[in-house]
Amino acid sequence: MSPMRKVAMRRARARESALSLLRELSAGNNHYDSYRVLYLLWCGNNAAVRELKPLLRISGVYPDGPLSVNEEFRKTVLKVATEILPGFADAKPEDR
Repeated sequence: MSPMRKVAMRRARARESALSLLRELSAGNNHYDSYRVLYLLWCGNNAAVRELKPLLRISGVYPDGPLSVNEEFRKTVLKVATEILPGFADAKPEDR
């Protein structure tokens, strides 16, 4: 398998995982775990999941530090995930 094919496959897997997690967040489920895994996807392959940037740049929330999962965090994450989801789901890897 060529190196380029491996990169494309890794990016596709990262996008599939991120899409699944964004759907979970948009449904109001599993805020803490989903947010942390999305952050890990961002750290490992941010070129493939650039659309996640607004979710990881929420004022007062530090994805690499302690998270306080209170009602404000849930509402904010839900709002941003819901805004990101349509564009993320429609984007094809070759469009980016």
